[in-house]
Amino acid sequence: MPADRLFLVRHGQTASNVTQTLGASHDDPLDAVGEEQARAVAAHLAGLKLSAPAVYASPFRRAQQTAQAIADALGVPMTVLPGIQEIEVGPQWHGRPYAHLVSHAHELDLPGGAFGFAGGETLDGVAGRFLAALEVPLTAPGTPIVVSHGGALTAVLARLLGLEIRALWQDQRYAHANTAVTELRREAQTWRAVRLADQTHVSAAPSK
Repeated sequence: MPADRLFLVRHGQTASNVTQTLGASHDDPLDAVGEEQARAVAAHLAGLKLSAPAVYASPFRRAQQTAQAIADALGVPMTVLPGIQEIEVGPQWHGRPYAHLVSHAHELDLPGGAFGFAGGETLDGVAGRFLAALEVPLTAPGTPIVVSHGGALTAVLARLLGLEIRALWQDQRYAHANTAVTELRREAQTWRAVRLADQTHVSAAPSK
């Protein structure tokens, strides 16, 4: 039976998240806080006692580190899933602050009506590759847990929930902080958000 429940998770904190700059390397690792966040989200997901969980990660190091913590807590393997990596922002946006994604969102309106990054990827293109990558996890039995990135998650959520990407991009409810969890349920052929960018597991985790 195809999966009717899907968990989307953003990776834990990295140095570029702290500096709030775009265009982090694919090899950007979790920092100490990110490692603690990964353990917290792993414990949270393990506590849900999910049916046949299957853990997938973007090819980027920070996502794989987060996913591995989750997989270890669940006692299952972690699978790298090409196609769910972060948006390529291109040279014009590389190194710019995260704040520009909202304050300069008009720059994302591209010729021809596309919405995305000049010299990089469009949001529609990211959603397309992400959905193509999800085809196998969503048709396999079990409960997929997919660890990805903030921008890519926004793009694919717009497509899964049937929302207009420009409006969703400006709506902070869809912005995933580090290790935030979105849970979707499929009803007939429609996905519905049960919880959105939830991070209560991080605030509830004991400090060390």
